[in-house]
Amino acid sequence: MVEHPPSVETEARPLWFGPDDRPLFGWLHAPVDGSVRGGVVLCQPMGIEAICTYFTYRVLAEELAQRGLAVLRFDYDGTGDSSGRETDPDRLDAWLDSVSSATDYLLDAGVPTCALVGVRMGGLFAANEACRRGGVDALVLWDACLSGRSFLREQTFLRHLSGTGDHLPAGPDDGAVEAPGLRFARETVKSLGDLDLGRMEGTLAKRTLVLTPPTMSRPRRLQRRLEGCAVDWQEATGQKELLDSALQATPFETIARTADWLSDALHGDPVGLVLPDLNPNAVVDRPTLGGPVVERPVELGPLRLFGMVTEPGTGASGPTIVFVNEGNTHHIGQARIWVDLARALASSGLRVLRFDLSGNGDSATRPGQPAHVARAPEAIDDVYEAMAAIAPDRPGDVVLVGFCSGAYQVVEQALIHPPRGICIINPSFSFVPPERPPTARPARRATRGWVLRVVGPVLGWWGRDREPAERERWVRSVEAGTWPESIATRHPEIPSAVWWAVNHALVENPPIGTLEHILDSGVDTLLVCGPGDLLPVTLGAEGRMRRLEKAPRFTLALLGDLDHASWVLRQREALIDVVQTHLTDAYGVRNPGP
Repeated sequence: MVEHPPSVETEARPLWFGPDDRPLFGWLHAPVDGSVRGGVVLCQPMGIEAICTYFTYRVLAEELAQRGLAVLRFDYDGTGDSSGRETDPDRLDAWLDSVSSATDYLLDAGVPTCALVGVRMGGLFAANEACRRGGVDALVLWDACLSGRSFLREQTFLRHLSGTGDHLPAGPDDGAVEAPGLRFARETVKSLGDLDLGRMEGTLAKRTLVLTPPTMSRPRRLQRRLEGCAVDWQEATGQKELLDSALQATPFETIARTADWLSDALHGDPVGLVLPDLNPNAVVDRPTLGGPVVERPVELGPLRLFGMVTEPGTGASGPTIVFVNEGNTHHIGQARIWVDLARALASSGLRVLRFDLSGNGDSATRPGQPAHVARAPEAIDDVYEAMAAIAPDRPGDVVLVGFCSGAYQVVEQALIHPPRGICIINPSFSFVPPERPPTARPARRATRGWVLRVVGPVLGWWGRDREPAERERWVRSVEAGTWPESIATRHPEIPSAVWWAVNHALVENPPIGTLEHILDSGVDTLLVCGPGDLLPVTLGAEGRMRRLEKAPRFTLALLGDLDHASWVLRQREALIDVVQTHLTDAYGVRNPGP
């Protein structure tokens, strides 16, 4: 075992690489002086698992760079910020070619040793590249899928478990698999089914680390495949919490052990990286009508929030459209919806910014702020910082678009610093979990303080014999003001007059009043949601909503089968069509010529 080098100062550079006509996006982490002992390619999982592990990959890359290694984390073709779409043909070949392009990039830069790392499907892709290339120094299989077929079975199960199966347009008869956040066409299902680690020929690597969850025994098929290889088996602690979309908990213990193992495995003599000139711009789309769509990474404001600007190559018109993320999802948005929508809007002549909130994705963390927190209070300040950075002369000359908690942050900003317009998708007007200590927010719906003081002892008595998790859920529901729609959903027989009284007597800042205030300030407003997400807005306020719909600056787009997360491709396409049509009609030019 070699002695670990002392930690060094590192930097991360956003870059485009790969084919000129299908550029891939990634981040290169390396010591500032450019001297490295080896290179590591991080291969992402697929679908929702890629979103869950995004921040973990950033932390791992930073840890490895501090140990004197160059690390490339990247998006496959048609995923993340890379060019292409999930509906393009030959998906598996494109994904595997992306891994090869990333590995070539590091080797061409001169790294003396090379490793491949992959979580879940990323592990299967990494193993395929190791076998194809031969001579890889190290391979990390982190809870790796043993075959594409087993992965697709799991995704089908998760789809039905989440309830999204009820909304699928074609079901399994067309041979496709609709996973949460990614649809695998019939052709891709077939090719993935043939990708099997146990049948891969050739030597995987000189050294292999296998990380398995503590609750899982060593897979026998994998043991047989690794017979005769130099293998270390360790636990992937925290894996369940990492892949929980609501938690996305960073497994620091597993990251540290993986970084230590790779630092030992990659012990070449230090060399200086030789990197090509970085082009900040890339053509990511060439629509049939109109000019090319160009993207470039940017840093926003004193905090240096990371963002990606999408614009027509022939020049943009109108205000900049700014997307605000939900939860702790990074700048591509839920199931990559921001990327697809940004490129569609750019083809209509608009400039678009998607960015990472502080402490998430690739943005810095504010002093004293915990990293990778969903619904952080600092996010409201982040939105204005992005507005001021992208439109410094007139921060209000933007249109804010938000999803779920991102929509709440858009609404708050619209009351403080009104933009030209807002588009809120499946908005959450409550802060869950509630801020502690409570903070006065003009748009935050909450139960009135005197109600909490009265109900608190009652909830304590009611919950004495119940599970702590159930008791905590109800306490937070009462504190955050989400309890009316919970009761209304279970008891639709309760008349609207009761909920009218609740809004006036028991709840602060009912959503309908917030929307009225925004319209009074002259902000063009588009509300897009499904029936379940419309309920909190209209509960006890049906008449006010009918009056609101007649207002010239307000548009309601009610999509009947839209679920809250919008994991299904058809729902995302419907959302994109509604938002693109609205924003293009209001601010853009359809199909601008070259």
